[in-house]
Amino acid sequence: MGLYDLEEENSKPFSIEAEEALLGSIFINPNVIGDVVDIVTSEDFYKNNYKLIFSEMVKAYNVGKIIDVLLIIESLKKQEMMDEVGGEDIIYDLTEVVPTAANAVNYAQIVRDKSIQRQLIGIGEEIVKMAVRGYEDVDKMLDKSEGMIFKIAESKQKKDIVPLFELVQGKVTQMDNYSESKGKITGISSGFDRYDSITSGFHGSDLLILAARPAMGKTAFALNLAINVARQGKGVLIYSLEMGNEQLFDRLVASEAKIRLKALKDSTMTPEELVNLGSGLGRLSEMPIYISDSSSVTMLEIKATARRLKSEGKLDFMLIDYLQLINPSENSRKSREQEISEISRSLKILAKELNIPIVTLSQLSRGVEQRVDKRPILSDLRESGAIEQDADMVMFLYRDKYYHKDTAPEVDNMNVPSKYLSASQEVPKDNENELEKVELIIGKHRSGPTGTIELGFRPSYQQFVNVVDDEFVPPAE
Repeated sequence: MGLYDLEEENSKPFSIEAEEALLGSIFINPNVIGDVVDIVTSEDFYKNNYKLIFSEMVKAYNVGKIIDVLLIIESLKKQEMMDEVGGEDIIYDLTEVVPTAANAVNYAQIVRDKSIQRQLIGIGEEIVKMAVRGYEDVDKMLDKSEGMIFKIAESKQKKDIVPLFELVQGKVTQMDNYSESKGKITGISSGFDRYDSITSGFHGSDLLILAARPAMGKTAFALNLAINVARQGKGVLIYSLEMGNEQLFDRLVASEAKIRLKALKDSTMTPEELVNLGSGLGRLSEMPIYISDSSSVTMLEIKATARRLKSEGKLDFMLIDYLQLINPSENSRKSREQEISEISRSLKILAKELNIPIVTLSQLSRGVEQRVDKRPILSDLRESGAIEQDADMVMFLYRDKYYHKDTAPEVDNMNVPSKYLSASQEVPKDNENELEKVELIIGKHRSGPTGTIELGFRPSYQQFVNVVDDEFVPPAE
């Protein structure tokens, strides 16, 4: 059984031989530790004395010291930990376990795999206890079980505690990449140039709230974002809680194919629109968009689906239409404001857990309609306290033409960098499908400036476009 003399058999999986071979490999060639620290931690070792030895090796590695048998022994002695290790002979014997360090990474993987197996057994035991006791709601138990398993999978590549110097190195690398890209956005492009120039795109772990009064075009704008993200090959999950799959799909088709939504529904498309329909459907069929139109979805169900898609490498961006239609995860006597607060917080936690941006639509209170200036502000959010606190960004849509049908708003030039522009992208103006100016108001931005961005909106197509020098320019395809 190697250096470890087993006193009794243990049902939990482990490989003492692999642990000894890994430690021996590091003593033979200390340079291999750089390859194995991304695979294992000291907690992955089954034997406690081997945990202590590996921990000392990592400490030496982190401060640039040589990993040497004598130095490790002296360090353990100073900390009065030699008795826990089992004496100097244990460490000396490790240097003779393997003749070469060539397989260090393979040994590390075995140690890690056995550790995961033990963790799964522990989780299984906890799940059995929960199920037998039956104290909690079944959906809640499923969520806890899934969350525990997801954390194990995530931990294979993620460290909960990160030394500051690693963050510094990461930031230096990020700035080098930024310099090389000459100011290009660092996140996922929204497809709208002015928005990207302010926010640098969508970033992982961000919760973004898009709110507006009815008829402002918030669902249309959100679907335009989904298409623009999916066009980049990014996986998009849409939760459509207000309308069914067919209604949602018609809006996606109208926007992508540039077809009047009404004509699509009543089959009165022009020959040109029929041609556009074929090409638009072809493009949509290649986009990694996933849609759920369950009208009674809970946060538990949203998390379960999102985790599954993320684990399959199919999720980079999530859209929910809309927040107030998400059902609480369990029957409770809490107020609706408390329920919304829990849902909002859960969405932020999920965005961070999966490291994806989540855009959630939200309602506004009717108080907006009572004001002379009907542009929304943060206090107009329904159940605004929790939503505003959890959100990394809060955006509002405002259509002046909806309230003032006989007037057109004056606008300033957008000053978007010319690198985004293409003369061939300009949209021809026509009376039947006239574009109107819409304001995207950034009311909160945790990581940057707030302000107003002007966009073009063609209601008949459900399509939003850029506004550049008072001209309408569609997002690049």
